[in-house]
Amino acid sequence: MTNWSATHSVELRKVYSPESVEELTKLVQASSNKIRPVGSALSPNGLSFAPPNTSCISMSLLDKVLSVDTEGMTVTVQGGARVERVIEELRQHNLTLPNLASIAEQQVGGFVNAGAHGTGATVPPVDDFVLSMKLVTPAFGVIEVKSTDSGMNKLIFDMCRVGLGVFGVVAEYTLKCIPSHHLLEHTTVLTRAEAVKQLPSLLKGHKHMRYMWIPYEDAVVVVTNDPFDASVNPLPQDSPSQKDPLAPFRDLLKSHPNKVHTPDQIEGMGMGELRDSLLDLDPLSTEWVKKVNAAEHKFWKNACGYRYLPSDQLLQFECGGQQHVQEVCFPTGSLYNPSNADMDFMTRLLAKIEQDSIPAPSPIEQRWTASSTSSMSPANTKDLPPDTVFSWVGIIMYLTNDDPKRRKVVTDAFQTKYRDLLEDVGDRNKILTHWAKQELPPKGSKDYSERIEKLRKRLRERYPVDQFIQLRRLFDPKNLCGNELLDELFGL
Repeated sequence: MTNWSATHSVELRKVYSPESVEELTKLVQASSNKIRPVGSALSPNGLSFAPPNTSCISMSLLDKVLSVDTEGMTVTVQGGARVERVIEELRQHNLTLPNLASIAEQQVGGFVNAGAHGTGATVPPVDDFVLSMKLVTPAFGVIEVKSTDSGMNKLIFDMCRVGLGVFGVVAEYTLKCIPSHHLLEHTTVLTRAEAVKQLPSLLKGHKHMRYMWIPYEDAVVVVTNDPFDASVNPLPQDSPSQKDPLAPFRDLLKSHPNKVHTPDQIEGMGMGELRDSLLDLDPLSTEWVKKVNAAEHKFWKNACGYRYLPSDQLLQFECGGQQHVQEVCFPTGSLYNPSNADMDFMTRLLAKIEQDSIPAPSPIEQRWTASSTSSMSPANTKDLPPDTVFSWVGIIMYLTNDDPKRRKVVTDAFQTKYRDLLEDVGDRNKILTHWAKQELPPKGSKDYSERIEKLRKRLRERYPVDQFIQLRRLFDPKNLCGNELLDELFGL
């Protein structure tokens, strides 16, 4: 089994694919070996993978949309339902989900359990839209917990929403919905100084907003999305660019002496394919990456404008090809009392990247969310006011080639220099890493013990780790649903 970016793989003894909740329950309760649940295997860190030579439970056949309550605006789905399928079903009832992460292929179980998020300073991560869940546990079978519960059940509900797959297998979710709507998307490019200055008004003025910073370029791509009804208000008119947005990419690729594509092939490529082809020529040459980033700056300058589409078609977007990615989260004040931690972080991060000549491709994506009431969400408000806004920042290096040696060179550069740089810059902000992107320190490194202890300390500062471990031992006393990553992070 291999994850989407082919950065993690595992050989398993058996993959179970139950077709009913009854079959799932029997399987979970009868097992004496590892049975970690797995969905679409999209997580960059292989979060859902069971240990080698063990077994896992695929949720691919428990993928139904069970019911839609149009009056109550809720949808009940099985844990293996793909987000895109849920959206399609809701569309028939003039409903949609309140927010989406970028990838439609996610199964709802992973979507919620890993704490996925979209963007919008007043919109929480997706786990906060869960109203109830049925969890199949090794110790107690099926338990159901709801947002309206109190006492111990409320603690379980808040803990198990972002449960990381360690408490059992979520068979069913009921999710909050909102009326379906169209969004008006506006893309523009600001200078770094303009992006810093305009951030407070942009966050307040738009339901969804994200920044894409371009290393080595004085450019920040700003993408906003807001509900809009074109039957009531006229659509804004673009000022058509006279320039082909893709021309800078094509010209740069054609100019390289080692290009492997013909001019006709280059003309037929889209933006992502052009960027991948360019970076593949010399992915760790900072001077070459600077040229590719400059071409991307020109692309966005010529591609600014408006789009008007159903919300799901704009909130889910192309993330590019196979890649290494690290995404961190930290508080940045509130919407009306910002701390400026988000802009201070980006200023220091870009300065360090450029000072150290890191071959950092574009973009460094920055998003914002409201807080989550899930105990294990990186956007939880332990020791923070409930109106705290969180910033999420992701760095990237693309894996543009299938050759193992070339992939290893990029992997080593990302996992040591670039990722370490991000974490060093983020120490001041007490950053937490997105659960689907959290990696262990490199095995065999001299400072492994020091680094893992530092990481565990950070987790304890921001999460109720003792409660998490106690509940995990209660529901799964034999640790059937754990894996090496999570056992090591929590010191089990």
